[in-house]
Amino acid sequence: MTTDRTAAPPGVFTPAFFQDAHPVFDTLRSRAPATLVTGVSGTRLWLIPRYEEARRLLSSPSVRKDDWKRPDLREQHLVRTERRREMSTRIRANMINTDPPEHQRLRQGTQQALSRGRIEALRPRIDLFADETLGELDAAGDVGPVEFRARIAYPFTVAVVSELLGLREDEQPGFPAWFDTLMCRRGTENARQTSLILADFSERLDHRRRAHPARGLLSTLGSKPDRRRPLSRTELASTAFLLLIAGIETANAISNGMFALLSHPEQYEALRADRSLLTGAIEECLRHDGPFRAVGPRYTAERVDLEDGVSIPAGEFLLIAVSAANRDPRRFPDPHRFDITRTDHQHLAMGHGAHRCVGALLAYTEMEILFDKLLDRFPRLRLAVPVPEIRRRPSMTMNWLQDLPVLLR
Repeated sequence: MTTDRTAAPPGVFTPAFFQDAHPVFDTLRSRAPATLVTGVSGTRLWLIPRYEEARRLLSSPSVRKDDWKRPDLREQHLVRTERRREMSTRIRANMINTDPPEHQRLRQGTQQALSRGRIEALRPRIDLFADETLGELDAAGDVGPVEFRARIAYPFTVAVVSELLGLREDEQPGFPAWFDTLMCRRGTENARQTSLILADFSERLDHRRRAHPARGLLSTLGSKPDRRRPLSRTELASTAFLLLIAGIETANAISNGMFALLSHPEQYEALRADRSLLTGAIEECLRHDGPFRAVGPRYTAERVDLEDGVSIPAGEFLLIAVSAANRDPRRFPDPHRFDITRTDHQHLAMGHGAHRCVGALLAYTEMEILFDKLLDRFPRLRLAVPVPEIRRRPSMTMNWLQDLPVLLR
């Protein structure tokens, strides 16, 4: 049923919300398990702010992800008259936009290629990329502010994903700008054009994979099909696109995590003094300030019943606010406190269920290696501006910083 409690209060998707969504999320969470909102592209959505409901819906077979195959649903739920400019379908045929059983077929090869054993084998290269990124920065001798995302997080993570996909060095610099446009300006003509550029680039990667089959993760996926139907060329190109996105998302997880640490100096100093806290610190960075504000939209294939007598009919869009769920006081005591000694690591920053981030282990490994080396190489690392001056991207789903100026020395 829809009651007054499920009507959105003022303040959703405003500039103040994008800078700090948690006051609004706290209000929504206290009022109802789901709230009707209008998304930034004019689509009516049910926003889910509570941990237990979010976790259940992320793994529910009643909730589907292949809405790109259902343009009729988009039209039915448009509240405003503008029309969303969709991404190219050539980059949407991947595991993140499909449901079982197709999802398992698309995911299995990538999951095997990013297994614990494969990541451990890749660790020396990741270690090298971290040393090279920080070494170049150290050699530059900057004494003023350094933009952490552009100078550290992006070069490092792009080097790692380039190693996975067999990218040339001259192909790497444009990725951050492309993905910023695509992920934080969804529904715009500029984002649609960028998606076409990325679709072309991803297809070129697949052409290279076929011409030079010994290079990169795509060659593994293309040359070793399992018992299921092998991946098509479009699916391989779309998988390349997905892995490129994953690299940029890891860069933002690293940036958000470092911001969380540097804006809590006592926690940063505790970690610097006791490196055994590193694993827990990474988990707390992801819980407290992960790279996603929400995941979705997903849609209900059948009615779903939530707490407090609220039901969402079939054919409705959901926006699952994982950052709100990760601050739910019923799951995490004193949830707004950043505490690297916290022991409950069952956050939803990496998703949950069949669609849990397939590259989560790689992301954890990158964060562990880079943070450890940063603590050693730049022991005086600190924010270059007061915390309130750090701004965030205006995105309904992504929780990315505009920039992160730091002082190294």
